[in-house]
Amino acid sequence: MAYADLQVIGPQAIFPRYLVSGGTAILAGEPLHTVGMSYTNGLTDVNTAVLAAADTPVIGTHLFKGVAQKNSVNVAAGTVAEQFLNSACPVPDVGRIRGKAETAASVDTLTELALLLGDLVLIDYSATGASDGGQLYTIKEAGSADTSGLELVGGNVATQRIDVTVDPRAYRSDVS
Repeated sequence: MAYADLQVIGPQAIFPRYLVSGGTAILAGEPLHTVGMSYTNGLTDVNTAVLAAADTPVIGTHLFKGVAQKNSVNVAAGTVAEQFLNSACPVPDVGRIRGKAETAASVDTLTELALLLGDLVLIDYSATGASDGGQLYTIKEAGSADTSGLELVGGNVATQRIDVTVDPRAYRSDVS
């Protein structure tokens, strides 16, 4: 069975995300985020989403905007047209994002998977490697910094796909 890079499983909300013309093309199953956003008197300085091109979401750095539900409309090969693109956002701490583990051999036994439960991880970004020749998104199974916005909560050792929940703080990058 063919899968998108990432899937949102369970409770979720679908939001239209504003994309400006000229950004990188987006395929269904790829993560979106905003980088460098801050608020002043309740106003945001960035209201656009982009294809994640870094390991994401890092709390305080990346504002997670969900997983694309369809391919973007493009003006040229690899470049998006201005549009709204729906993304699925898992309910924090409840809904899941499912994706292939970055290192499949690290989650191919029940014992290996069980030892990773509760670790804080990120969505891994690679500029190449997907079956379509584009970006490849997997989920890092190795825990990283405390600011990692995902918690590893389960998986399937037969498919080496793992499940993570989103920390509520990954949806908001700046509170002062």
